Amino acid sequence: MENENNNVILVAYDFTPIGDIAIENAIQMAKVLKYKVCLLHVINKSSREMLKKANQPLESLSEKLKSIAEKLQKEHAVTVDYIAREGSLFSTVAEESKKLGANFLVFGTHGKKGIQFLLGSFAIKLIKSCPVPVFVVQKPAQKSQFKDIVFPLDLEPGSKQKVKWAIALHKQFNCKFHIYIDSYPDEYVQNRLKADLNQVKKILEKHNIPYTENPSPLKKKFASSCIDFADKIKADMLMISTDPDKITWNLFGSPDERIIYNTLKIPVMCINAQDLRVIIGGL
Repeated sequence: MENENNNVILVAYDFTPIGDIAIENAIQMAKVLKYKVCLLHVINKSSREMLKKANQPLESLSEKLKSIAEKLQKEHAVTVDYIAREGSLFSTVAEESKKLGANFLVFGTHGKKGIQFLLGSFAIKLIKSCPVPVFVVQKPAQKSQFKDIVFPLDLEPGSKQKVKWAIALHKQFNCKFHIYIDSYPDEYVQNRLKADLNQVKKILEKHNIPYTENPSPLKKKFASSCIDFADKIKADMLMISTDPDKITWNLFGSPDERIIYNTLKIPVMCINAQDLRVIIGGL
């Protein structure tokens, strides 16, 4: 979305159904934005085990990617490239996104299940390692073009800075933002948040971006009420701010995790406070 980007949507792909969902979402976005798509497969232990079971050589991975890319390009009239590279999933995705000048990394997830409860969250690790935002999807793409986006606003670092991304997203999708405001019992703290809200509203109005203003219930956890609100208005996406130095995996689920892995499977764009660009990927 910045001038230094190359109008590329990067998809981290592992030949699984959830990876297919990530591709589907990326293709839908590419059609709207007139962007290219690049499929990235990181060759690791899982890849080699898959090939061993199928009795296939390592080179077959590139052939598989090529076949998928050609099929997508023919069916959707979208330019699709591919990369197969050995390395660590988390560092390789970050490196390739910067090398390509990708605008997005679309990442597919089944949610926080099974072994991830013991080993940590793959999505959280990927978000922490990426120098750019990550778009997390859990379900097949809808026909929506992201018209209604929930903009949670609290006093966490980077919360109000999401507004620059709101401007960029509005230019791309002509969307409406629904500011969902945290509630604090302390009057001084609430006044600080009100000042941030006024600043965000002023910027949105300056750019003629439509928005609604929605206070959250005082006695309900903010992450849970955000999801309930998104469900109520049938939001196309939640846009959250994450701090790579603070976001951590939690057995019982941190607030960020509860939104990222929401059971309603609403797509979530995770924007690190330090990020300058956006990425999309699938595992």
